[in-house]
Amino acid sequence: MMFKIMEKIASLPLVNYVAYKIAKNWIAGKTLLDAINYSKKANTKCLDVIINYLGEELSNTKDVHNSVMEYGEILSAIKRNKINGCISVKLTQLGLTIDKDLCIRNLITLAVVSKHLGKLIWIDMEGCNFVEDAIDIYLKVFSKNKNVGLCIQSYLRRSEDDIIRILRTGGNIRLVKGAYIESEDIAYKSKNDVYQNYKKLMEYLFKNSRGLFSIATHDDKLTSYAVELSKKYKRNFEFGMLKGIRDKLKSELLSKGFRVTEYVPYGENWLPYSIRRIRENPSNIMLLAKSLIFK
Repeated sequence: MMFKIMEKIASLPLVNYVAYKIAKNWIAGKTLLDAINYSKKANTKCLDVIINYLGEELSNTKDVHNSVMEYGEILSAIKRNKINGCISVKLTQLGLTIDKDLCIRNLITLAVVSKHLGKLIWIDMEGCNFVEDAIDIYLKVFSKNKNVGLCIQSYLRRSEDDIIRILRTGGNIRLVKGAYIESEDIAYKSKNDVYQNYKKLMEYLFKNSRGLFSIATHDDKLTSYAVELSKKYKRNFEFGMLKGIRDKLKSELLSKGFRVTEYVPYGENWLPYSIRRIRENPSNIMLLAKSLIFK
């Protein structure tokens, strides 16, 4: 209820203006040009980028088509501007809520273009009702397109089995804590349980991964532990963080020789994205505040 009220308040012209100014700290802007301009700056700091066009759970084929075309434009812009980075998509942007086969066809189209450019394409994980389809689609597409990676959420109880299943194929994984509100029978609810499971899954990735994996967290203890694990296990991995969060930590990791990637979203759907970031993990607002003060 509180966040519905926030959305209504933020729709007021003056409040919307202020809210957008704040949101600009973790989104590139409303247009592809905004995302490309920001990505260029990130690259000058030795940061790679993952560009995401905001939006999800599209319910008609026209919107899906427009979304696929937008991602095609992103890939063209990445090539044209020689951006060190790739794209990240949500399967419901590609038609999953309409037709699974349509989604697969669209994902393959983008994967083929990305492969031609020598780029990876990440699949963002969505709510629990999409997880099984996401893994099934990923494995089907990955069997012929090795440049595809999948996001796995450590707060889901099923994630260990999912990671084992994916790594058997040599798949690529981006490990995050979790982004959606789920019931206790599906997801760990306490911060400590989510943390401990993330740590456990991260250890498994370092010990068993044959592909690329991303340690996508802003947590000091987890990033430090990943650094320690990297001394023992020589793997192909990177650190992933959101735009505008923990800039000092990003610089520290880069100075140690690690690859760091920023998640760079853009689009007109900036308000739902920003509110969800706070709703899903209220500590994000503190991380943002600290970044504004200390970066």
